[in-house]
Amino acid sequence: MANKMRKVLLLVVLSIICSATFAQGYLSFYQLRDIVPQTQNLQPAFIPDNTFSISLIPTVGVNVQGDWALEDILSRPPGQDELTVDFNVLSAATNASDFLSIDATVNVFHLGYKTKVGAFSLFSNVKSNLDFKYNEDLIDFLANGNGDFVGETIDFSGNSLKYEAFQEIGLGYANTYLNNRLTAGVRMKLVTGMFHASIQEGASATLATDVNDFTWTVNMQNATVNTAGLDYLFNSDDYADGDLTSYLTNNQNSTVAFDLGAKFKIKEWLEVEAAINDIGSITWKEQARNYNIYDTTAVFSGVELRGIEDSDQVFEDSLTAKFRSDETRRAFKSNLPTRIFLTASYYLTANDRFSVTYFKRAALEGMPANMAFSFNHRFEKFVVGVQALYRGSNNEINFGANVGTNFGPVQLFAATDNFLILNKPETYSKADFRVGLNLLFGYKKWKKKDDIVDLDKL
Repeated sequence: MANKMRKVLLLVVLSIICSATFAQGYLSFYQLRDIVPQTQNLQPAFIPDNTFSISLIPTVGVNVQGDWALEDILSRPPGQDELTVDFNVLSAATNASDFLSIDATVNVFHLGYKTKVGAFSLFSNVKSNLDFKYNEDLIDFLANGNGDFVGETIDFSGNSLKYEAFQEIGLGYANTYLNNRLTAGVRMKLVTGMFHASIQEGASATLATDVNDFTWTVNMQNATVNTAGLDYLFNSDDYADGDLTSYLTNNQNSTVAFDLGAKFKIKEWLEVEAAINDIGSITWKEQARNYNIYDTTAVFSGVELRGIEDSDQVFEDSLTAKFRSDETRRAFKSNLPTRIFLTASYYLTANDRFSVTYFKRAALEGMPANMAFSFNHRFEKFVVGVQALYRGSNNEINFGANVGTNFGPVQLFAATDNFLILNKPETYSKADFRVGLNLLFGYKKWKKKDDIVDLDKL
């Protein structure tokens, strides 16, 4: 028993030493692979080990990742107990181009059935994504106004924002070929868009401050914000009870999307795989709103505010009067946030796997890719993995872990890329977790006696 414990501890130490990761994103959850049915949301070629699987309750995944930590935006001024938002602190931590991404996935249900000729799945998910790309000029302007740019031009053109929420219901199929060396999977999904907000691609804005009289010259081009569904939230009094529910469950913002995946075993000990998810786009027709500012170059020399009670409103009215705007209801299209996984795995034994994974999420142009080097070990009743993580963009080191159990018919699973956030969360720029519970049946039907490696014989 002591010998076995020493080998288990050795596996954990090897995991920590050998699992360096550059950036993060879904990586710990991805490594649960065939043992957890919901990983098919990331790789359609994963075939669950059980004949029949069903999720008992909706499983939740939340991922927050940015190029700044909480301590880069929150500060406690001397003599105060409360934290306040400090854009000067954030400005000092901002690079030429930074990103903030928040996405949440709720797996409403998942049914899986494995046969001798492949595996079928029926699933439904609700996804919400917020992506924000911002530059130094924007953060400096929020912190100090245009005071640091007298005689210069502030360029806001590099900033972009996209938020959308949609639901999907679909059918998946995966099968093996070439004597089980090749596994291919595809999932077809009916996607219904619920909410959307984005700055139109190609929008630009600049602000120049004259060094002599401090007048502003503001230039706006292609300045349009597109939204859909948000009018139900911001003008709810205009709608009858039940209108929002009807819209969310059945509207014209529907499309068909696909997930594709494949695995190929080059050698018994070497396997490569690729997956691309959310291939498609949504044309937002119902509840579409376009808030447009006409292409304008305006000069603003200021207004007299002394003695005026509502000086802020007078200043705002004077500035907005320089621009013409309107609201239209044109349909517009947005691409789904495609996710790409490329992986190479080395099997030290049938149950010990080292993997190198490339991950790219293409929600906004220029979003950086992630790389991971990870290790997982599979016991008879569960699989575990421990990862050491490093994000090169801000030199952040973290540790992740995953576990998937298989005790009788009930399966519990959990994964996180950074459990160190439990200690001093303000120092980290990423947080994510995934948890769930499934019912699994028919595992022994597909299990081979030599699938279990006796650690005492290693």
